[in-house]
Amino acid sequence: MKVFVGVLIFFLIFSILGWYTEKIIADQADAILTQLENLATYVKAADVEAITAQLETVNRLWVKARNVWVLLIDHHDLDSFEVALARTKAYLENKAPVLAMSEIAELKQIIYRIPDQLRLNWENIF
Repeated sequence: MKVFVGVLIFFLIFSILGWYTEKIIADQADAILTQLENLATYVKAADVEAITAQLETVNRLWVKARNVWVLLIDHHDLDSFEVALARTKAYLENKAPVLAMSEIAELKQIIYRIPDQLRLNWENIF
């Protein structure tokens, strides 16, 4: 009976920790997605000051999220996001908004996919 209770407690702690981790990642991803949407709006409006401020906001959120995510998810996705973010910055500095918009779309897709990959469902198990 003691073994059963011990296993049950371990399973509950493991499940709660997994749920909490998934919630943190989903919340951070939503915040980044919202800021990327704002960045896309500013790029369409060609508001240089707002673009610079928004890039700083996205970068700040990304650094904060990356510190947590680096322990929990595949590094390939993290590297892909950083490369796309660097390309976005370069395109915006060189006044190429069309190319920047395509990179922003890629950034959104990467961030959108990360919580889905971590979510516990049959598709991710098999």
